[in-house]
Amino acid sequence: MKPHIRFPLALAILAASGGVAAAASAGDATVFGTVPANGKLYACYTRSYDKAHLASHPKQNARDMALFVNAVDEDGQQYGLAIGVHFRKSPRLFEVYGGCSQSDDGKGTLHCGVECDGGQIDVSVKDETSVLVSIPDGARTWDPESGDDAPDNLHFGADDKLFRLDRTDLKDCLGIIADEEVKAEIAAMK
Repeated sequence: MKPHIRFPLALAILAASGGVAAAASAGDATVFGTVPANGKLYACYTRSYDKAHLASHPKQNARDMALFVNAVDEDGQQYGLAIGVHFRKSPRLFEVYGGCSQSDDGKGTLHCGVECDGGQIDVSVKDETSVLVSIPDGARTWDPESGDDAPDNLHFGADDKLFRLDRTDLKDCLGIIADEEVKAEIAAMK
């Protein structure tokens, strides 16, 4: 099944549904490393797991992951996420998109609903350079090339519940950004 909603539209739906934080906060500074100066914030986090890690976690299907988080200050702060993941048994990139709201825990945690009733993902700050991505019940993934859901053997596994990802250059997330304007803006950054 091809997802009908992509990242920018998910943000608009989130705003209309009232699941929007009222304003930029200290949580933004924690997740994004700054507060919005121009009304937009972006952050990219990645991690690749080596053979030793995967051997010690045989039920972990994800071999690498990229997380792009976006905040836009339009009618209140709106958040979205895009995740790209490669699973052990496939060279193909699978994606997850969703809209998020910031919790009131004071830690900058984002609670994200995956598009098309695809599950829940929480993103919380671990430290100044890392986030924890919690996928307790799995999440719907799809192949962006075909638009189909991932086959049964290419899903988050029993040991794919919590991931530590490290902040990296925004350009490392270009491959999972669906919004062409945002992609062009980031590609032009020096």
